[in-house]
Amino acid sequence: MLGNFWGKNVRIIDDEGVEWKGFVRSVETPADSEDNQWWLDVVNVNKPGFETGLIISESEIKKIEVI
Repeated sequence: MLGNFWGKNVRIIDDEGVEWKGFVRSVETPADSEDNQWWLDVVNVNKPGFETGLIISESEIKKIEVI
């Protein structure tokens, strides 16, 4: 359940092996999403070009942890 990461600084490894770090600003639950997945809205991302944030789905997340 990705809802536990809401309001936390996280480290994410995506399905392509890319590491992302940022703050989970909001969470969309499977009940609220069109594709029945969890979605995270991550801000303060550590990558150039992602100044406005990253929106990532549960299926794209290989690993996630609070930092």
